[in-house]
Formats: sequence, structure tokens, C-alpha cells
Amino acid sequence: MSSVYTPHGSTGNGRPTVSESDGTKRIGSLEHHLCGAGGLLVAIVLTVLFYPVLVSLALGLEMLATTALVSAVVLVWCLAWIGLELLWEWQAERDST
Repeated sequence: MSSVYTPHGSTGNGRPTVSESDGTKRIGSLEHHLCGAGGLLVAIVLTVLFYPVLVSLALGLEMLATTALVSAVVLVWCLAWIGLELLWEWQAERDST
């Protein structure tokens, strides 16, 4: 007699069951890609606009200046990506109600 533990709310494969009938719509892969591309576009535009300021701030770091510049651009990209996804989810919630 073998018994397998199945957590409450899961189908046995370790993943929780999520029904689409509760009115929530999940963001799809196309939306993830669009938000990532939009975030990258925002990061590029902001980098072009504020490049002289970024360079003047990074020059004090000497050998780490390029690392600081790249890190700043990646940080802006990630924050813009997260912001766009949150905005997309918020708008989807408003449209579904």
C-alpha cells in the first residue's frame, strides 16, 4: 500500500491548481516580451538623454566607471520592465471589471 502526499490545492505534480473561472486573467508570454522590449526602449531613451550626467557621475569610480554605467542601464531596464508589467496588469484588472 503506497500513499503519495498530494498537497491541498494541487494536482499531484507539485503545481497548484489555478482555475480561470475566478475572473482573473494571467499575463501571457507575448505581454512579457512586449514589456521587456518596452523597458529596454525606455532604458535606451533615458541613457541617451542623461548620458553626460551618467558619465560625469561614473568618472569618479575610475576603473569601475563602465561597470557602473552598464549596471545603471540594466537597473533602469529592470525597473521599467517591472513597472510596465504592473501597469499592464493594473489595466487588465480595470478592463475586466
